[in-house]
Amino acid sequence: RAAGEFSWGNQKTIYYLGGMDGWIAPSFNHNNPPAPDNDYAFQSLAVNMRGFKQNVANGNNSIVLNSEFRLPVFTTLFSRPINNAFLRNFQLVQFIDLGSAWNGKYNGLKRPQTIVGEPPIQVLSKVGGLGPFAGGYGFGARSTILGYFLKFDVAWPMNGFFKVEPELYVSLGLDF
Repeated sequence: RAAGEFSWGNQKTIYYLGGMDGWIAPSFNHNNPPAPDNDYAFQSLAVNMRGFKQNVANGNNSIVLNSEFRLPVFTTLFSRPINNAFLRNFQLVQFIDLGSAWNGKYNGLKRPQTIVGEPPIQVLSKVGGLGPFAGGYGFGARSTILGYFLKFDVAWPMNGFFKVEPELYVSLGLDF
């Protein structure tokens, strides 16, 4: 899946990249303030970008690319109908997400950077990813519980395999 959002004009929208749609107890990165030279009239989330907190990058433009492989475990293994909704809808998922958010024109597209530390000592470094995109990968499970489609994902940023603490996501919804 690919999604892009672009905002021009005098009343721009700021897009905060990262996180998931329907995320229960989301986490927001407060160390990445919006550009001070822009006045934003609206704000929105650029999701689904797993492996990062919300606001790994922000700007008036955003692009997100998602790839998922879903395996419906029990319906694949058994050739007869399954009456239990949890077992019938249970899926294991492997995913890769790429995305970026930036200000200005298309030539401003670059890999997001993150700020680590508190003033006066801070370090600015590029987040894990490919080319101009931040990237995350991981796996998860999905199923129906009490009539709601519940998703549990574990994701890492693309800066080596399993090198940093994963970001955990519990969310509701049928989308990525």
